[in-house]
Amino acid sequence: MLIEQLIGELLLRHNCVVVPSFGGFVAKQTSARIDMKNGVMTPPQKSLLFNRQLINNDGLLIATFAREFNLSYDDAAQEIQKQVEDWHKRLQAGERISLDKVGFLFLDQEKNIGFEQDRFFNLLLQSYGLEKIHFVSEEDIQLIAPAQERIQPIETPLQVTEESPIIELIPAGEPIIETATANAQRIIPLEEVKSTRKIWRYVAAAVLVPIGFYSFWIPMKTDVLESGVFAVQDFNPFHHQSDGLYEPTAWDFDWKKNTPQSIDVAAETAELDPSVRVWSYAFEPDLYMPVRISSTTSMDEITAPKTTVSTPKSTPTGTKYHLIANCFGNEQNAVNFVQLLRSKGFDACILDVKNGLHRVSAGKSNTLENLQAIQEKAEQSNVVGTWIFKAE
Repeated sequence: MLIEQLIGELLLRHNCVVVPSFGGFVAKQTSARIDMKNGVMTPPQKSLLFNRQLINNDGLLIATFAREFNLSYDDAAQEIQKQVEDWHKRLQAGERISLDKVGFLFLDQEKNIGFEQDRFFNLLLQSYGLEKIHFVSEEDIQLIAPAQERIQPIETPLQVTEESPIIELIPAGEPIIETATANAQRIIPLEEVKSTRKIWRYVAAAVLVPIGFYSFWIPMKTDVLESGVFAVQDFNPFHHQSDGLYEPTAWDFDWKKNTPQSIDVAAETAELDPSVRVWSYAFEPDLYMPVRISSTTSMDEITAPKTTVSTPKSTPTGTKYHLIANCFGNEQNAVNFVQLLRSKGFDACILDVKNGLHRVSAGKSNTLENLQAIQEKAEQSNVVGTWIFKAE
């Protein structure tokens, strides 16, 4: 794992990661945001800033690098220093340094180190699995009716035709009847042009209303945007998708059979000689054992052994460094942890009490080299989370 990848992994669990002699990355949690204009809702995330002034070593990056590559603390510090020098050379050459899950480092026009955060990865563990949600904004849902042209009726002039009178030959002997025909005017009726305005209004409503409805229904009520898969049931607003129910597995366990049975001390000691004196010895707070005692021993002499653990009130003279393994608010828990460390070969003791906490030391030394050897031994013994205390 390179240092570029290691910084991203540390920012998932910490809000500040300092690269010695280079700068620090500071994270700040931001709340969810809704962009009504673009129709996007983003989940909470970590916003990163690069601070060039944070160059003092806090030990987090070097200790993690040493643990990942099985190096000593000094060797890990030298490797990181070499990486920092290589970064400066690449930046001066005009290159962009890519940090996995974090972003990019570059030099601006004024030769200052700039930083651009990765927009596609969310460093906030509480938002794990949450993605951007796209929705249809109010501006997109608009019923736009097509422009309609008004048809003007065409007026045509009336044509008047004159009909000439018809002269018929009448045989002789029949009376002549004069018939006169008046000039008749032919009326041509104009058919009324029906307006199509209402028809287009209904057509636009029939087309745009379903489109607007499904534009809202599909993103909000289905998982099409996440899965990318369409189903026929997604277009049916009356289809009810049943939620998955968790059914616990039946566990056939006989508690009475597996519960430890209490032991009747009287029944266990009934076969002993009546002259034998039996006493219940408190082996543990919840465990009492029947023991036989000598007739010459008095009851006052039978007491539980007391474990004494050295608790120095101040740091011993001449000891400069201590390896703190843990802190306890309960003194008895600190005593038990000291006994556990001593059983593993450590020179453990309760160093002092700080703010109500008993600090347990797994070892001490006047040099950091010897104390680092004790720290490696502690990690091999599954004693993790140790840190170095420097006596004043």
